[in-house]
Amino acid sequence: MHRPLRGARLRPLILGAAGFLGLNLVDEFAAQGIAPRCGRRVRTNVLELRRRKVTMVQAELDSPEQLAEACAGVDIVFHLAGHYPRLSLDLPGALEMGLRQLEHVLDAAARAGVRRLIYVSSSATAAPRDSGSPSTEADVFDRVPAFGTYHALKWHMEARALREERLEVVVACPAACLGPWDLRVGTSALLVGTARGLQIPHPDGVVSWVDARDLALGLLRLALHPAPPRRVLFSAGSLRLQPLLEDLARRYGVPAPAWPLSPAEALAFCDAEEFRAARYGGRPALARELADLIIHGVPLDAALARGALGITFRPLSQTLDAFDDWARRVRILPSSKPLEA
Repeated sequence: MHRPLRGARLRPLILGAAGFLGLNLVDEFAAQGIAPRCGRRVRTNVLELRRRKVTMVQAELDSPEQLAEACAGVDIVFHLAGHYPRLSLDLPGALEMGLRQLEHVLDAAARAGVRRLIYVSSSATAAPRDSGSPSTEADVFDRVPAFGTYHALKWHMEARALREERLEVVVACPAACLGPWDLRVGTSALLVGTARGLQIPHPDGVVSWVDARDLALGLLRLALHPAPPRRVLFSAGSLRLQPLLEDLARRYGVPAPAWPLSPAEALAFCDAEEFRAARYGGRPALARELADLIIHGVPLDAALARGALGITFRPLSQTLDAFDDWARRVRILPSSKPLEA
């Protein structure tokens, strides 16, 4: 049996603290009066962490020695730094790196006597139901989904995390995260492109989202829960992408998005863009993992997060308002205000 964790005595380590989710989690800790230890990598931009005056430690995921030092004296680890390949062209390489780094984190946490590790996975591991009703935590692929590199990587990494027996592991599976501090414009790419009036080729499909601030609160509550669920989905809602983009176009006063590509057309476009990016640099106009997530997306049932963790998810309008305010301050979006939806 693992002893319960108390907020006042919580000694957390956040791996991936300088990223989108990490910064929101750091802010949630600050709001609760808890000072986390923040893992950083050599090449990571830590300007925002410095502004928050947090304690930082070196934590390269390929350095067992650094991870051991980072985990020393902490009782909970938030692993938000799982491998996310820039391109989807090398599945064996992505699997080797992702699983190797995860093994290093699990080893370091177990040897340091960490009581609980919260691993942030992805809603890509949520399998569809035959009935078409929203998927729950019980809906898991019984074998690796053949949808692309991202789905395969997340399936293998989540399966490995859940096999861990040396310490308690809890898996959080968030939908597409939106909100402030997405500095790299990752999951916000289609949102930002639409707001700028760009006509980005895209497929249609079911997309689910969650406010990054709500996810941060959920992760903290998983840490403090005396007996948390083993796996939790986090989603504020699910919609089809095309009407969502049309609503966004009206919100920002820009032309309506083009008609969606067929799945085959979208994947061919993504693959061509990834080969171009691999040869000449830059980012694909549409990332392959994003297309896979849209094409194979399923509606999600987040009743467990609401019931067991007491999460009240913000409506999309509030999330977009917060993103707009932040994105205009950092000039990811133009300074003019959006039109009313």
